[in-house]
Amino acid sequence: MNLLLVDDEIAMLHIMEKAIDWKKKGIQKVFTAYNTDLARDIISSSKIDLVICDIEMPKENGLSLIQWIQDMYPEIINIILTGYPDFNYARSAISLGVYRYLLKPIAFDELEETIASAVEKLEEYKTKNKPEADPEIADAVNTIKKYLESHYSEVITRKKIEELVHLNQDHINREFKKQTGYTLMEYVQHYRILMAKKMLRETTLSISEISIRTGYDSPAYFSKIFKKQTERTPLEYRAAKAKG
Repeated sequence: MNLLLVDDEIAMLHIMEKAIDWKKKGIQKVFTAYNTDLARDIISSSKIDLVICDIEMPKENGLSLIQWIQDMYPEIINIILTGYPDFNYARSAISLGVYRYLLKPIAFDELEETIASAVEKLEEYKTKNKPEADPEIADAVNTIKKYLESHYSEVITRKKIEELVHLNQDHINREFKKQTGYTLMEYVQHYRILMAKKMLRETTLSISEISIRTGYDSPAYFSKIFKKQTERTPLEYRAAKAKG
């Protein structure tokens, strides 16, 4: 399982990352983010199971991030760790289905107990919802993923997918969703936006050029989809990344 720590206090991130033996708690990898933009990027590009998030941060608070996580990745367990014992915050957190609302300063044994409990809950959920292993289907899903990731800038057709794995698309779509959490078209869109973010961060390409390179003929439609996925326009995203 993978954990994401989100806190604008970088010293706090380092302390939490180093002070606990996460592997003994069932956590294989710990990611850190000092703002919500970076947190979204990590969640979008990595498999995150558990998030520990502060509330008060610059630009956007942690509750907004958790709302986005609940909408996009409802299987992730969220824990609040904050220095604000505000009733309205706690009420909002409860309404979002936050697993625990913890207050700073916190004893590490209390944090470790909370993590152990959350990991146990995740393991129970995964055991109950684990799809039946079918090597043929698993191979087909992996083949499709590799194809989509190599051809995301092109038009993806039903016929091509069926020819690729020699299976009916309705069946493929059900199995792909079961294995990845996405329908075929949702995965294409997810991967296109992931690549668009990379281009916005690492190149000076125009929005129109990025739109074309990620498979969108219309820059306006690309911007609409991008904002729906990230809550920012492409230009806003690029500007935020440029500021660091």
